[in-house]
Amino acid sequence: MKIFYINILEFEKTYGKDYLKPYADKEFKSEKRFWEYTIGRYLVKNIAEKYFGVKNSEIITESSGKPIFKNSDLHFSISHSKNIVIACFDKNPCGIDIEQIKPRNLEKLSKHFNRQFCSLEDFYKFWTHKEAKYKINNKETNFYFTKFKNEYYITVTGESIGNNTDASVPILHFG
Repeated sequence: MKIFYINILEFEKTYGKDYLKPYADKEFKSEKRFWEYTIGRYLVKNIAEKYFGVKNSEIITESSGKPIFKNSDLHFSISHSKNIVIACFDKNPCGIDIEQIKPRNLEKLSKHFNRQFCSLEDFYKFWTHKEAKYKINNKETNFYFTKFKNEYYITVTGESIGNNTDASVPILHFG
C-alpha cells in the first residue's frame, strides 16, 4: 500500500485554479469543494500514471458512488480535511480517512455513539476507522491508525496492511 498527500494551500499558490480545470468534471457548490475534489482527482490520476504505470487513468463512478479506474485493477481511496488531500493505493480494496484534530465534546459523543471515549485520540481512532471502513463497504479488514503532522489523524484500511496499529506506512508528499 502507498499513501500520498497534497497540501491544498501550497498547490494553489504554485499552480492556481486554471491548472485544475481539466479535473473538474462537474459543478461545485463552493470554492473549497472545487479544490478538494479536483486536487483529489489530480493526485489519484497522476500517481496512478507515474508510480503504478496506469496508461489510462480515467475515473468512473460505481453505482455505489465509489470512484474507480475504468481501465485498471488498481484500487484507491481519497480523503481530505482542512488543507490536506490524501489518497491510498493498493492492489486490493482500500479506504482512507483523515480528520483535522479539533476539540470535541467527548461526553456528548460517547452518548451519541453509545461507547466511552476517554480522549480525543480515542474518538478520532473510532471515527476515522469507521469512515475508512465505509469506503470498502464496511468490510472487516486490517487497519493502520496514525497521527499526521501533529494536526490530523488518519486511518487506512485494507488487506495489505498488517493488523498492527503501530505499523509504519509511509505518507509521501506529492506536488
